[in-house]
Amino acid sequence: MKITSKIIVASMVIAVLISLSAILVPLPSTSALTQPSSFAMSNFTPSSNPAPNIGSYTCSKTNSCPMGIADYGVNHKTDYTYYASVFESWANFTKLSIASPSAISIQQNLVSFNTTSGKTVGEYWPQNVPFVTQDGSTYTINEVDNIWNFSYSSICENYPTNNDGCMVDMAGNLLGQCSSFGGAPEYYYCESSQQFSTTLPFEIFMNTTIFVMPSGSYAGHAAVEFGIWVYHKGKLVNGEWYDLVAWSGKTSLTPVIKVGGMNPLGLYNDAETVLCGPGGGSRATITAIKATLSEAYMAPGSSTLITIPHAWSAGTDTAETVLGVHMTASSETGIASSGADNNKQLW
Repeated sequence: MKITSKIIVASMVIAVLISLSAILVPLPSTSALTQPSSFAMSNFTPSSNPAPNIGSYTCSKTNSCPMGIADYGVNHKTDYTYYASVFESWANFTKLSIASPSAISIQQNLVSFNTTSGKTVGEYWPQNVPFVTQDGSTYTINEVDNIWNFSYSSICENYPTNNDGCMVDMAGNLLGQCSSFGGAPEYYYCESSQQFSTTLPFEIFMNTTIFVMPSGSYAGHAAVEFGIWVYHKGKLVNGEWYDLVAWSGKTSLTPVIKVGGMNPLGLYNDAETVLCGPGGGSRATITAIKATLSEAYMAPGSSTLITIPHAWSAGTDTAETVLGVHMTASSETGIASSGADNNKQLW
């Protein structure tokens, strides 16, 4: 289904991308990096025990899951695959009450494919994450991203003997907007220097774009750019492209986001927009919620947004979960309500 984004930013993706990707900031030494705080966690961990079959694992009032919408490239018993250069997600809240620790992450989890790092072509896990903290009726949103290496059967187990599954050849914070960034050798993270506060109702828009750098010091390198924008009652509160990350080495391939199948790590190549705990494999409890979630993508070389063709109610790639969110759907939009976690095909 073709759709037109109601957000002006979406229609400007290509123009903004070209202008921002030319703004390059040198990567500082490791000693210059600051560590993320213990509360605003920057480590959104891959699942260590992915489900063997979509829809076969239990999400319930006692068994928490990453809840929202996820396109696995699976429609009942039929598999499919597609590729994208842009993914956009919307999370629109009219009610939200978060119990201890009073914070959740909204994870836009994707899998990059055909991505060259040095002389190796692999798959990676870019995560675009609004980190939402509640204080009474005020919600504060921080911008955080992660990238993990899904190109091998394990994540960085033998460093520095070899770099398989590691994240050591990345140039991050190329927009200069990260208050802290790093994470090597296990993963890459950026915490934006910006944070936005709002009240209900509010909407969060996420955009992740993968491309080949057209100019600058990293011209010809595969790159990914992350953006988050926050709206209150349809009016922009604030937002930005907050991080641009380039892989090492020039590429002759076109990097893409892949939906369908599994990657070498054994996780699904899916597109998730899911409500989760605040990082580090944690669980959050939501005591009240009314929200809608939606996803759309642009195919490589296209500027037309297409709604994801099918969606399931629970993600599997991330270890963070929430309890108290029940998913239904209407018109290719996920509807989050208070209730027991559930795992089903929504459309």
